[in-house]
Amino acid sequence: MKNRFVAILTLLAFCGGWLGCLPGTASAAANFDAARVDRYVQAQMKKNNIPGLAVAIVHGDQTVYAKGFGKDGDGSPVTPRTPFAIASLSKSVTALAVMQLVEVGKLDLDAPVTEYIPSFKTGDPRAAQITVRMLLNQTSGLADSVFPEMTFREQPKSLEESVARFGRVKLASAPGRQFHYHNPNYQILARLAEVASGEKFPDYLSKHIFRPLHMDRTTDVADTKLLPKTFDPFADGHILVYGKPIAMKEPDWFVEGAAGNVSTAEDMARWLSLQLDGGEYDGVRLLSADGIRTMHTVPAGLDSTYGMGWTIEGDKIEHNGLLWTYYADQTLLPESGYGIVVLFNTGLNMLVPYSSFMQGIIDILDGKQPKGTFFADRTNETIVGVLTLLTAGSGIFRLARMKRWEVRTRKRAKWLTWTLLISNLIPLLLLIFLPRIVAFIAAGRQLSRERLFLTLPSVSILLMLAAGFGAAVAIGRAICLYRSPARIRTGRGKFF
Repeated sequence: MKNRFVAILTLLAFCGGWLGCLPGTASAAANFDAARVDRYVQAQMKKNNIPGLAVAIVHGDQTVYAKGFGKDGDGSPVTPRTPFAIASLSKSVTALAVMQLVEVGKLDLDAPVTEYIPSFKTGDPRAAQITVRMLLNQTSGLADSVFPEMTFREQPKSLEESVARFGRVKLASAPGRQFHYHNPNYQILARLAEVASGEKFPDYLSKHIFRPLHMDRTTDVADTKLLPKTFDPFADGHILVYGKPIAMKEPDWFVEGAAGNVSTAEDMARWLSLQLDGGEYDGVRLLSADGIRTMHTVPAGLDSTYGMGWTIEGDKIEHNGLLWTYYADQTLLPESGYGIVVLFNTGLNMLVPYSSFMQGIIDILDGKQPKGTFFADRTNETIVGVLTLLTAGSGIFRLARMKRWEVRTRKRAKWLTWTLLISNLIPLLLLIFLPRIVAFIAAGRQLSRERLFLTLPSVSILLMLAAGFGAAVAIGRAICLYRSPARIRTGRGKFF
């Protein structure tokens, strides 16, 4: 009888543990209100015009919450198994792959890159000092300011070709001295993993990371144009234009090593558990606890919060990822044992406060009231929409009243007239120099004009309207000023 009772208890414990891994359930160790997470996420989606997203929360090695919300680009319901492009969350995966090869002696963190890739050269002799560790910590000296790869139309076709692009590049700083977030650092790391392992990078990730973690809906692509071929179905993501989600294909971009992973909330939950449990998952060790700690540690003596594929902000270890039609965010909270991932099917947009989703969930896990944010996308897009209408109306009004303007200028000082006329060209100048302005604001990150438009479509339309009307008004008024003296002298009367 006693043995039967023990057997029943064992069976119940097993079932309870298994049920704790199902979507939308919570284990006893993770005491939080899942319904509050539901309500908060749904409210934030509505405020920010997000068509679809998926969330997973883990506590230690248990998935305590996994749920999809909304629709994908094809109109199908989002679930925890819906594939998303996870963009720069891929860097943490690449970092783990490199650290695995370090631990088996195939790579040395402090060896120069040229020891493994002799062909790696730049136009700067200091590049010979770049080590594997510097690439992981983003302190190689390479930067968008000297190699603006997000502005290039022509994309490499392989990691080998990607690494060969630096022939004339001068470093932005001496190796190991400054942090510069730069995607090619992780492309070089992916190539190092290929050389050291003798395997193609996607094959290495599949064999040594994805399969051991049972991440059966996770893969890697070299270029964004391959995203639709990863899974059937794989729906397009969205851009937001005046708050309306528009499904579109991701612009062509070589992303191997830096942003090439496709995954699901369900699979990413396992990835977070691996990180929280010191490199072990389901009895399988992928990396030592010391290796995980090294990845989660900022290099000493530098003004940086970047470890190896992770950013360390106080008690949070995190990384976000952005494409132009997808966005992703992952956070580890080692003190409480929680890990959270949020995957969006909308892309980078400066009017969307993506971080508010993650912070609100963290607040709920801490038992606090999530604050959200007033300046959500709906509010921001409404403001931009009103400004667009006002700009169009103002432009039409000024063009229609050109005759009255010419009459008024006769009573105005010439310097003031020309100053006001030239001021109409300010929006055009902003449009011309927008890439440089954004690069200054974004700490040197540089984008092509196409990608800038996708980042801020509503603001870009507003600025283009303002520039167009401003230029038309300036040209029309300049013609008036040029012709006015002759008409006055010949007595032909007023303009128009």
